[in-house]
Amino acid sequence: MGNDVLVKIISKLLRVGSAEKLEKVLRTSFPEEIQSIFSQLDHSQKNVLFNLLFNPKVGSRTIRDFTPELLEELFNQMPWETALDLVKKLQPDDTTDLFGKLSSEKVQKFLAHLDPAQKNQISKLLAYEKNTAGGTMNSNVFALSQTETAQQAIEAVRTQTQVPMIFYLYVVDEQKHLVGIVSLRHLIMAQPSALLKDITNTNVNYVLATQSQTDVAQLITRHNFLAVPVVDEEKKLLGVITVDDVMGVIQEEATQNMYRMAGVEKDERVFTPVKKSIKTRALWLLINLATCVLAAQVVNIFEGTIQKVVMLATFLPVVASMGGIAGSQTLTIMVRGLALGELTIQDTWKAIVKELQVGISNGVINGFVMAIVAYYWKGIPMLGVVLMFSMIGNLFIAALVGVLVPIGLKAIKIDPAIASAVIVTTFTDCFGFFSFLGLAALFIKYLT
Repeated sequence: MGNDVLVKIISKLLRVGSAEKLEKVLRTSFPEEIQSIFSQLDHSQKNVLFNLLFNPKVGSRTIRDFTPELLEELFNQMPWETALDLVKKLQPDDTTDLFGKLSSEKVQKFLAHLDPAQKNQISKLLAYEKNTAGGTMNSNVFALSQTETAQQAIEAVRTQTQVPMIFYLYVVDEQKHLVGIVSLRHLIMAQPSALLKDITNTNVNYVLATQSQTDVAQLITRHNFLAVPVVDEEKKLLGVITVDDVMGVIQEEATQNMYRMAGVEKDERVFTPVKKSIKTRALWLLINLATCVLAAQVVNIFEGTIQKVVMLATFLPVVASMGGIAGSQTLTIMVRGLALGELTIQDTWKAIVKELQVGISNGVINGFVMAIVAYYWKGIPMLGVVLMFSMIGNLFIAALVGVLVPIGLKAIKIDPAIASAVIVTTFTDCFGFFSFLGLAALFIKYLT
């Protein structure tokens, strides 16, 4: 959707006062688009939009994805009291995310005007690296003491209004160590006088504050959790991370992997300046050019064969393209599996066996179809046989390298999404040309 259209839509929604629809439009727009829209609104329209954006119920869900430049602009234009009121009402983890995008001067100014308890909470979160569980968690977590009775715990839950939605009931000991988790069902069904330590499930998943956001996202995705507790090295409960806190991480990881596999920077957009797009894409195109030259060298080895049977050149793209596509399919599944923690290096052999079965089967199916097409097209039976076996071999190689390359790169601490595509494509192109032209050279007397 173009910016002009967005401006018209937002202007109309501002006139009719539809805050709900305005929020939806803002949340589905890129930060760069919103920044452009702001520059085209008049002063009164900006004020209305400010009030919506910095309403804590909306702002905490909307502004977290804004660019630092846009946030600085917004905070510079809005009244100080309004900005401070927003910061005071945000959850600690949302405040930490916001502060991570503001200038240090502005952050210190906000911290100086917060009450001691809130300032202490946020300062602790800011001490953690931005991309860690500690930097993402909400330290305002609800926990029950293991010495409480079921009746006392129910009353505590009933009167709890100062924390976000409670997904799980965490149980701690006197030193705030995480003991376990108790379900609301067990809590209600238990005898009122029963102690929590007697009905607590001690088999609870948790993450360390120093673990990465990616680890948290993988854990939540793998087990379909709504939240996960965060502890320190002594297993003291520090906070909680909910699924919405890491949804952005999951989406960002997926976007980064998709962009990297295509050799594109993650921040490039449709209307990114031409010079920047050229700069970010040129390196990968040059690397790909080098691999194309290598594949061309393989073809050059069989130049004499092609001169004798010129029609072989017609089918070279077929073999190479099918191998490349099959390799990309396997590669996509493997990179995603590694990113989500579904695949580990220990699972390599199992993954190879599965993908080889898929590759060989698809090679037989597509090779047989292509053999029939080649026979009816050129009227040479052996051409169909050569095509079929070269395609089976290339899809076999595509499956093999599609598994081994990303796992191998992961093992040596290189992001599989960055270099896998180029390596896999090189293998499938070179082997595809070699197998097809090599078999043609062996059976050339049947092709002429």
